[in-house]
Amino acid sequence: MYWVIACLAVLGIAIDIWFIKTEYAGKMVKATVYKGLASLTFVSLGIYAYIRVPSRFGLLIVIGLILGLIGDVLLNLRNVLRGAASRKIFALGIFSFVCGHFLYIAALIGRNTDIILISLIVTAVASAVLIRPLMTRITAPSKGLEIFGYVYLAIVIGMSSCAEVLLYKEVSPLTLLFFFGGLLFMVSDFIMIYYSFGKKIKPLRAINLLAYFVAQVLIATSILFA
Repeated sequence: MYWVIACLAVLGIAIDIWFIKTEYAGKMVKATVYKGLASLTFVSLGIYAYIRVPSRFGLLIVIGLILGLIGDVLLNLRNVLRGAASRKIFALGIFSFVCGHFLYIAALIGRNTDIILISLIVTAVASAVLIRPLMTRITAPSKGLEIFGYVYLAIVIGMSSCAEVLLYKEVSPLTLLFFFGGLLFMVSDFIMIYYSFGKKIKPLRAINLLAYFVAQVLIATSILFA
């Protein structure tokens, strides 16, 4: 069982690295295809894990992973399009991720409803500390996207906070995998927002993409322990 997970993870990382190289070369159409293929590996990993260990938790995560794949393709398509179309496709990609994050949060709460109140408090505190410093360092194309950025980052922090509180309540392979996956996802998204609307520091893009992929692999693998 675990060798299948390892093979899919290694294959995905290899495609992800190839995608990064292609994007750096400015071949955006090819890069979008490679990004979709890389994302397909963590979706496949999640589906395989769910087939081996069926659960409500796993089903919610698999749907979230699929929404992540859709979001990945849409976010990369923004580099192919220009102007208002690029901004709209970016917003649709972020919306797809928002829906995925809500499914991840629902899966975590389904494990232990006692985490809700503490997670809300942690989310509020972390959002107040982390979001504003980032938003002052970027220039959003519109006021709407700026507000959307605040909301999205708060939701990402909420997902990570739920994973953190659940780990505190229940130490297990599932909670450990999801905690590190959620943390990497949050870090990846903060870097993505900064790179997209702040300074284009090239190494940040690679860190963003690799952190994101590893995050999704960890979250998908957590299904095995549901």
